[in-house]
Amino acid sequence: MKKVVIPAALAILGMAGYAQAGNGPGCGWGATVWKGQSGFFAHTSAATTNGTTYNQLFGLTSGTAGCDPQSVVSNEFQREIFVSSNMDNLSREMARGGGDHLDVLASLMQIQEQDKAKFYSLTQAELPRLMNAADKGTSNVLAALDDVMLTDPILAKYAR
Repeated sequence: MKKVVIPAALAILGMAGYAQAGNGPGCGWGATVWKGQSGFFAHTSAATTNGTTYNQLFGLTSGTAGCDPQSVVSNEFQREIFVSSNMDNLSREMARGGGDHLDVLASLMQIQEQDKAKFYSLTQAELPRLMNAADKGTSNVLAALDDVMLTDPILAKYAR
């Protein structure tokens, strides 16, 4: 019994966390049924419905059930996930002034090829400030990065 209950409870808790993230459960049958409702119960129920019927994937690929296949994951969210998952590698590469992870971050920030060297140099020069922000969370790292980019006339156009 424990072998079934524990994974089921973890799955439901995971869906509840997902439902509370951002603007709720997103799209799918659950979001359609619970449309206009807010709060933990409605969002968790919608996310559970979406998660247990696997209809959200179909909706995202077909553009049905209130899903927009063009806006599946925001660029902002991709940056946050990437920085959160790769902070150790990013900090080493910022200290060196370049590397694959830093190149991916530059791409996620839509920095053009001709401006990447400037970006690498700036992150290297501002490493202490960026690492202080890292102690307060990923969104603070990205906010600090935007702040330092705003001080540079070439990179300012890439700041959020």
